[in-house]
Amino acid sequence: MSKEQHLSIDHFQKDSTSQVLPSLPLLSSHKSGWNNVCLAQYCEPAWELPEMCSSQHMIIIYAPKKTTNVEFSTEGCLTKLQYHPSDHIKGCVGSVPASLPFKLAWDQEISSTHLYLEPTFVSHVAHETVNPDRVEILFEAKRPDLLIYHIGQALTAALEFDGSRSGFYADSMAIALSAHLLQHYSTRKPKLREYEDGLSTYKLNQAIAYMNDHLSEKVSLAAIAAELNMSQYYFCHLFKQSAGMSPYHYLTQQRIERAKQLLKEPRWTITEVALECGFTTQSQLAKNFRQYTGVSPKQFRKK
Repeated sequence: MSKEQHLSIDHFQKDSTSQVLPSLPLLSSHKSGWNNVCLAQYCEPAWELPEMCSSQHMIIIYAPKKTTNVEFSTEGCLTKLQYHPSDHIKGCVGSVPASLPFKLAWDQEISSTHLYLEPTFVSHVAHETVNPDRVEILFEAKRPDLLIYHIGQALTAALEFDGSRSGFYADSMAIALSAHLLQHYSTRKPKLREYEDGLSTYKLNQAIAYMNDHLSEKVSLAAIAAELNMSQYYFCHLFKQSAGMSPYHYLTQQRIERAKQLLKEPRWTITEVALECGFTTQSQLAKNFRQYTGVSPKQFRKK
């Protein structure tokens, strides 16, 4: 089959897999506004995918309930393997690079979490170390990788916990996942530069000021990094060195501190406090507030 005849799936388009799978995802990030990584969870019966390719780099984290026979066919090579229930605990994953034609079949009902990364985003992480045009992600049918497994779990939890406000965290995880793929799933192993001194005082204050000025808004990593005129990867890396925590955790902490201040003023309803501090709903504020303080906003207000 020629390249033009391959079914190409853009996983950032809602319900794109309805062309090749019998059911829609049980959980999806499509409504959450994630920009650089997409997550979908499936539980599918025995099935055979037609020959297709993905517009994004695809990572599959399998969670079989029974021993499942899986067949990957790509570039004229057939790979037969088994996934066992214990493989999920080991963090076994599969990777399929963007634009690579493949076929996939399995003989049992199987649950899986799919992560999709935009190739351009991976290239942005790589651009300071290698020529992005020379970065090629490798195909892997089955490989134990606990880091990717935990990233998948963390993204799932963020999606369920914060929904449409989880984009900042998703970007952080997308950077970590991209760097990991470049180091361990690439034809070239870029040497990501190490910085020991963190951000300069001026740059750190600039980043903090930007986040504090935009607490009520939907802040993105890209916007902060652009403000500092640096890549997202190195901003995250250097900010954590300087502040002792990730930009995501700093931003959430500042939002909770701001919420504490407003909750002391009776004229603010809890819903108004939530919106003023960058949370989409009162429930989302309550979840984050309890996580950071151990009490609900209502309990805090009564103190």
